[in-house]
Amino acid sequence: MPAVVQGQVIVASLTRVRSLELAVHAHATEDLRKVEEALLKFLPEDVRNKVRIERVTLEGHHGNPIVRMNLVLEGEDAERAVKHIASMMDDTDKLLLNTSFEARYDEKSGKLFLRFSKQEAYLGRLRLMDGDDVVRVVVGFRGSPNTEKAKRFARELGLVP
Repeated sequence: MPAVVQGQVIVASLTRVRSLELAVHAHATEDLRKVEEALLKFLPEDVRNKVRIERVTLEGHHGNPIVRMNLVLEGEDAERAVKHIASMMDDTDKLLLNTSFEARYDEKSGKLFLRFSKQEAYLGRLRLMDGDDVVRVVVGFRGSPNTEKAKRFARELGLVP
């Protein structure tokens, strides 16, 4: 039953995820359509048609064009996408995330920072990778929980064992 405060009904959100941000760079030598395809692999199919991918053209060190693609989800769609990401991760990457969680999570902002191989994502496999040719994923948890609580949320979502 929802709580009532001074005549107002307050409905508590049951989602643990506040937001999900995805970003990827497409270099001049890459097919923009394929990079966008890699980005969309992070989302459940029914969410893919609802999102708007923002594109910004940047200039590389040698004057080459780089297209940055961003998308942001909030609330229930964000949480569903995080569960989708977890379902596509293998056990090895989940163990790696479990052991490196403290280094990837910022308590102040309540955000978990992940990087996945762009090439593997295009092939339909989500593999954690610390490098440059990546899809950056930022999971924002509700209420900026401490690391222990955020890790519990990550476990409930299937990101860590």
